[in-house]
Amino acid sequence: MGPYDIVLDFGFKAPEQTSKGSPEYEIVARVAMSLAHAKSMLPILARVIAEYEEKVGPITAPGFEGFAKD
Repeated sequence: MGPYDIVLDFGFKAPEQTSKGSPEYEIVARVAMSLAHAKSMLPILARVIAEYEEKVGPITAPGFEGFAKD
C-alpha cells in the first residue's frame, strides 16, 4: 500500500500446503485501486454481506466475534 493506492492480492493455498504448514500461496488475482475507491467499496460490501446474512444466516469469520448485530 502506498499513500495513493492499495493493492489486494487474492490467493489460493492447496489443502496439502496447509497440512504441511507452508506459508506459500498462489496469487490468482490482484486488484489495485485508489484509497478513495477502496473506501467507497466498504458500504457496498457491508450491504451485500448483510443481505446475504439475512437470507442465509451469520457468516463466521476469525476476528469478528465482537461485531455481532444487536
